[in-house]
Amino acid sequence: MNTLVLEEQVQLSEPNLVSVELANRIAYLEQQAHTLHESMRYAGSLQRSILPNERIFQNVFSDAFVIFQPKDIVSGDFYWIFQHHDDIYFAVGDCTGHGVPGAMVNIAGNALLRQIIRLEGLSDPAKIVELLDIELTSLFNEHLTEGTTRDGMDLVFCKFNLSQMKGSFCGAGRPMILVRDGELVEFKKGKDSIGHASKETKEFETIHFGLQEGDQFYLFSDGYTDQFGGENVKKFNRQRFRNLLTSIRDFELWEQRAELLFHYNNWKGKQEQVDDICVVGIKI
Repeated sequence: MNTLVLEEQVQLSEPNLVSVELANRIAYLEQQAHTLHESMRYAGSLQRSILPNERIFQNVFSDAFVIFQPKDIVSGDFYWIFQHHDDIYFAVGDCTGHGVPGAMVNIAGNALLRQIIRLEGLSDPAKIVELLDIELTSLFNEHLTEGTTRDGMDLVFCKFNLSQMKGSFCGAGRPMILVRDGELVEFKKGKDSIGHASKETKEFETIHFGLQEGDQFYLFSDGYTDQFGGENVKKFNRQRFRNLLTSIRDFELWEQRAELLFHYNNWKGKQEQVDDICVVGIKI
């Protein structure tokens, strides 16, 4: 009789032990998830502290706006500006992937750009982009024991001199749009991107042009145009983006920013954001 009572007590206690172990396991996983989330939030705040304030663009140019909307807490997109003597260098980069991998390439590229201009003394956009390609490829492949990494970025890079009203552009996988006198002109993206280590030789070209008062330039990653939405759940696409910029060309830039966000959110609807978003608009 005593043996039966003991067996019943053991059988009754086993579910309780399992419940306690499961509860402890769940609590541990929740704590780990919380710690990881807090680390990501801190990384995101560090990344945002590296990015220039929108007011820097507004102070340098006649007017400007920045739309920066990561898909995750940290972003693979970045925007950048640096004034050296009378030249204004600025760029928008779209790094491999999004989240943590993209953010690592993002921070490396951001730091290398200023170093190339200040320490290497280069001023031609294509030469700067070429050296950035070499440095970034070397950085991510130097200590690999086998194979190569395909990390890299697409970049639109510009140099403007407002005292001489001269501009120059290099597209490494990303285009740039100009709206002048109501007409839209697209500077085509180059055929080669930065990094990736996919080609032994690459070609980067500098395009020179004059600036005019009232010119509006737009630099952007592909996150906006690649967003799925609408009635048939299709990409917003480049042509729709061009048409939108043309339709709001006479708006003040703060209104343009609001319109771009409105149309994006209206298009996306209940669909998930597919990629990081970065759009920079400036006015001469």
